[in-house]
Amino acid sequence: MTRNRLATLLTSTALSTAPAVATAQDVAFDLDPIVVTATTQPIEKERSGASVEVLGDGETVGENGDLQLNTALQRLSGVSTQQSGPPGTTTQIRIRGASERYSAVYVDGIKVNDPSSTSGQYGNFGGMSAGGLGRVEVLKGSQSALYGSSAVAGVINVFTLPQADDPEGTRQQGEVMFGSYGTLAGSYSYSQTLGDLSLSFGLSHAQSDGFSAGDENAGNTEADSYRSDRLSFGLAYQASDAVRVGLNGFYSVSESEFDEGTGAGPVDGTPGDERGERTERGLRLFTEIDTGGAWTHEASLSFYNVDRSQDSLTVAPGSFQPFTSQFEGERQRLDWQSSVAVNEQLSLTFGADYEKLISKDTSIPGGSASTSNRGVFAEAVYSPRADIDVIAALRHDDNSQFGSATTGKLALSYRPTDALTLRGSVANGFRAPVPSELYAEFPDPLYPYFGNPDLEPEESTSVELGFDLDLSRDTTLRTTAFHMGVDNLVRYAPCPVTVDFVNFSCDPGTFSTVENEPGTTTFQGLELQLAHRFSDRLGMTLAYTYLDTATAAGERLPRRARHELFLNLEAELSDRLTSQVSVTHVADRADDTGVFPAQAMSDYTLVDMGLDYALSDTATAYLAVNNVFDEQYQQIAGYGTSGRALYVGLRADF
Repeated sequence: MTRNRLATLLTSTALSTAPAVATAQDVAFDLDPIVVTATTQPIEKERSGASVEVLGDGETVGENGDLQLNTALQRLSGVSTQQSGPPGTTTQIRIRGASERYSAVYVDGIKVNDPSSTSGQYGNFGGMSAGGLGRVEVLKGSQSALYGSSAVAGVINVFTLPQADDPEGTRQQGEVMFGSYGTLAGSYSYSQTLGDLSLSFGLSHAQSDGFSAGDENAGNTEADSYRSDRLSFGLAYQASDAVRVGLNGFYSVSESEFDEGTGAGPVDGTPGDERGERTERGLRLFTEIDTGGAWTHEASLSFYNVDRSQDSLTVAPGSFQPFTSQFEGERQRLDWQSSVAVNEQLSLTFGADYEKLISKDTSIPGGSASTSNRGVFAEAVYSPRADIDVIAALRHDDNSQFGSATTGKLALSYRPTDALTLRGSVANGFRAPVPSELYAEFPDPLYPYFGNPDLEPEESTSVELGFDLDLSRDTTLRTTAFHMGVDNLVRYAPCPVTVDFVNFSCDPGTFSTVENEPGTTTFQGLELQLAHRFSDRLGMTLAYTYLDTATAAGERLPRRARHELFLNLEAELSDRLTSQVSVTHVADRADDTGVFPAQAMSDYTLVDMGLDYALSDTATAYLAVNNVFDEQYQQIAGYGTSGRALYVGLRADF
C-alpha cells in the first residue's frame, strides 16, 4: 500500500516537525512522532496500537560509521540481520525471526520486493547504503490487512527523499565518510518549497574494497569489493485548491563480489572471481484530491524493475557448477483510497489496488511468468475518548494463481495516564508464492532443481500485547510480548544425495524443489526497550529481544538467536564533543544447517565507539571505531565478518 507516502512527507507539517522517538539510537526523551506505516492515514505512534520503530528524523539514519542500512536495523528490538560477508553480499533481514520473504518493503512509496528473487524478498539490504536516507519505519506483526501479500511478519518503509523544515525555503544536507577496507561514502540531498511547487532529490555513493566473503580461517584471503550509487527525486505541485499532483522515483546501481560458498578457498582470487550486478528503477505518479469537505481521495500508479546478474566462473571442488545467471523482476501497481471523517470520533478509509508481477529468467520455461492480484480493503479508526483508539482493518484479495484470501487486523491503544500506554493487536496475513518458486528450473547435472506449481500460500496469525511506561522524567520502558504462527510454510526440499570424498550430487532420478510444510511454525518472544538519563550529559538506551522459534516438528529454525541485546551509552564531554559506546551481544543461536555437516554457532559480543565534534551549528565531524576488540565471529557458517575498523566523516546541514 503506497498511500502517497512521499506527498505526506513533503507537505505534512506534523511529520516534518515531529521530534524523534527514543529508540535504540536516541538518548533524549521526546514525544511520539507521527508514523505513516501503521495505518492508512498518518497517526501518532502511541495511538496506533502497533509495534513500530522509527530510525532517523530527517537528519541521518544509523550511527557514525554505518555504511549499510542493515547495520542500523540490527540495533532495533525484534529485528536481526545476517550477512554472508562484506557490504554488497547477500543479507537476510528478519522481523521477529521470520525470513525476509515475510516482510513487505517500500522505498519512497514504491514496493520493491523482487518478483524474480528466490522467495519474493527484497534481496538487496546488503547493498543498500545508509547514506542519504531520511527516515525508516519498521512495522512489526502481520499486516496483510493493509499491505496484502508478503506482509506476514511486518513492513519496512524506507524514505530516501529529504523533508522540508518550513513551508517555504531550501534545505541541503551532505555527508562524506572514509575509512578501513578502502571505504569511501558520500551523500547529498536538496529540497525546496516555493509556493505551490515542492521538489527534492538525493544522491548517494558508497564503495569499499571489502574483506573476503569466505571465512579467512579456511584460506580465503582475497577481498570482495562493493560499489553502490543511488539517485532519488520527487516533485509535487498544488494544481488547485483541491488537487495536488506529483511524481517520485529512484535509480540505483550496485556491483559486488562474492564467494560462491563455504570452502571457496582453493579458487579465491583466481581469474573469473564471482561478481554480482544489480540495477533498480522505480517511478510513481500520484494525485491527492481534497474538496474541502469530509472526504479526501488519493490515487497512485507505480512501476518497479530490478535487473540483476551473477557470474561464478570458477568454483571450489565439490561445490556447484560454474554459472552465469540473469534475472529480471517487474511490478506494475495501481492504488486508490478514499477517506472520510464521519465525526470527531470515527474516520473511515476505503480502497482498492491492482498488482501485476513479472519474472523474467532463462530458468523459467518460455523465459517469463507472471501473476496478478486484485485487492479491496477498509479501515476504521474509532476514538470514543481522548485516551482510547480502536483500529480495525479488513481486506480481500483475489490472486490469479491461488484464488482468494481474506485478512484482518484489530488494534487497541489505551492511555489510562499520561505516563502509561497499553496496546495490543491481533491480525492475520498471507504470502503468495512468486513465479520463481512456482516455475523455475535449474537442470544442473549434479543438483537439479525444479519449482513447484502446486504450492499453496503461506498463512499467518499474529498476536501481541505491550505497554509503554514513563517510569520518571528520566526513564522510559517499552515492552511487547508477541506470538506468530505460520501455516503452509514453504521450505526447501533438497534431493537425496550421494556423497563421496569429492562431490555431493543428487541421487539418480531425484531433484530439489520447494514444498509446503504441514503444521504450524511458531515465532514468539519478548521485546524490551529501556531509556534512561543519568544526568543532563549522560544517557543510555537498551534494546533486547528474546526469541523462540519452532517448526511443526518442534525443531528450532537455523541460526536464530534466543537473545539479542544492544546497549548504547552517550556522554556529552563538552558543549561540542559527544562520545558513544555501544555493545551488541548475540547468544544461544541455533545450528546453521545450511552447511554439511551442520555447524554450531557461537555467541559473540561486539563493542563500537565513536566521537562527534560540532564544528558549527550546522556541521559535525565524527570518528567511529567498530568492533573495537577485533572479535572473531561468524553470522553465517563459513562466511567472513569485519575485524576492527575505523571511519572518519563530516556531515553538514545548510
